[in-house]
Amino acid sequence: MLGPFSIAIIALISTGIVDTIYLGRLTDPERPNLAIMALAALTFAFPITFTGNSANIGLGAGTMSAVSRALGEGDIERAKRHGAAAILLALTTMTILAGIMILAAPTVLGIAGARDEVFQMTMSYLAISLPGLVIVSVASMSNNILRARGEAALPSSIMILGALINIILDPFLIFGWGPFPRLEIQGAAIATLTGNIIAACFGFYIVFFNRKIVSFAEMTLGSIRRAWGIIGQVALPAAGTNIIVPVATFIAVAIIGVTLSETDVAAFGVASRAELISVGMLYALSACIGAITGRNGGAGNTERVREAFRVCYLICLVWSTIMALIMAVFADQIAHLFTSDLTLIEKIKPYFYIVPVTIFAYGFVFVSAAGLNALGRPIYGLIYTIIRSVILYIGLIWIGVTFDGLRGAFLGVAAANLISGILAAGWTWFKVPMTAKKS
Repeated sequence: MLGPFSIAIIALISTGIVDTIYLGRLTDPERPNLAIMALAALTFAFPITFTGNSANIGLGAGTMSAVSRALGEGDIERAKRHGAAAILLALTTMTILAGIMILAAPTVLGIAGARDEVFQMTMSYLAISLPGLVIVSVASMSNNILRARGEAALPSSIMILGALINIILDPFLIFGWGPFPRLEIQGAAIATLTGNIIAACFGFYIVFFNRKIVSFAEMTLGSIRRAWGIIGQVALPAAGTNIIVPVATFIAVAIIGVTLSETDVAAFGVASRAELISVGMLYALSACIGAITGRNGGAGNTERVREAFRVCYLICLVWSTIMALIMAVFADQIAHLFTSDLTLIEKIKPYFYIVPVTIFAYGFVFVSAAGLNALGRPIYGLIYTIIRSVILYIGLIWIGVTFDGLRGAFLGVAAANLISGILAAGWTWFKVPMTAKKS
């Protein structure tokens, strides 16, 4: 499963990287700081949109857990009903959440330090991307329903299709190539929305018409409520687990925005996007482990569950070591890839020598959480994430910024990764039951 998913995750991550690269090259004689303002706006917007995407990820974790455990218990019809109920739950939840986020965004951005034109650019991006989260939910649930069955190629193709559409449209809409208007940061949001719409339509076609693995037939309010209860047992704490990460990131951005400069905010945002290069494989790994632990746990094969964790931890170590070496050696070239502003480049480069070497431990946190979510044990992942993102990440970044500016923030991230990763892997391996709760 990891091979196709790695390609899909890389394609998905590439959309954010491509957005950053293009926006970092915007020029306008009347606005000499346009690129820095656009990158700062994207940095302020990213944790907010990531919060919505994290809710989708949590709902997807609940979906995969419920469907994979039902399949492990041999009840195919129940798995189909769970899949259908999950799509309805995601549409309902994300419609409400997107509405709340749109209303709250101006106040939240003001608190975080977004001002003047950066504030306006951020709001114009969010006005398009936040409603798009409702569309994303269909693609996300379709993806998780397929992954729960152990499929890799089709769910990967859903993600790759949406990402390719996004990447292709980006320069046309950002720079105004050909007949398209120059929309700058709004163009990036529209490209993402268009890719998500196409991915959602394709995903729903696959699960409903092609594979016929979701069924809305004979559904009643009572049956939907029961299915939502089963999905929600994992989805709610898993969504909370995932939402904590962007909320913590937003608080970190706010600390930097209030304490340091707009350039530091832009540099932190670019470094965060660059981080996606090194964690891409590990995100794919966390997307795969749930199908293995959920189905084997549902079938009572606890030793195979434990072996899945062992192999995944080993992959985290090997992959992160390779990426840490590459990013340290090519730090200057990677920074130049995102921007041509020399001040920004100098602020970004320390990240590549400090954080990537600790990414393996961050991988331990979300691989452990994903594997345990599928077993119907989401509380452990929630606790791991609170320790990493609320207690350590925010606290250590604040201390680092206070004493050493932006480099101190990078040191804080690295320390949070190491401490939380060792705790998560150790507790999962030695303390957590490897059995699955009944779906």
